[in-house]
Amino acid sequence: MKQETRIQALLDKYLDGATSAAEEQELRRYFASAGEGVPDRWVPFKALFAYVDIERQAEAPLTVPHSRAKARLRLFITSAAAAAVIVFAVIMYGNRRPESYAVIDGKVYTDRATVTDEALDALQIVSSDCDDSFDALQLMQ
Repeated sequence: MKQETRIQALLDKYLDGATSAAEEQELRRYFASAGEGVPDRWVPFKALFAYVDIERQAEAPLTVPHSRAKARLRLFITSAAAAAVIVFAVIMYGNRRPESYAVIDGKVYTDRATVTDEALDALQIVSSDCDDSFDALQLMQ
């Protein structure tokens, strides 16, 4: 009789939303082990606690594959981003050409000092004090 009084008190607390996790665990254990000896007025509670236990067991395995799928997706996105960065770097820096070059008499010069000297000489010729602006063209012949 004491146990029935205790269970009834716990059920009243449960319906008021005032039970602790330990008290709810005690109710689950009682209804799981009581079998057919449960009074008729508590049969709905037995079904409720049995349903809650079944649902908890059914939910647990579903979370593991879901996190694996997210991890695979995250790995795929990270790999794709890294590949894009590598391709961009190869395209931008792989085909570098010299910045300064000059073509003199059909030959390409990439030495910076030579290119600078030739550019200064060409500017000197063009900016010379000639009466005729086209005298510089005669020097090219």
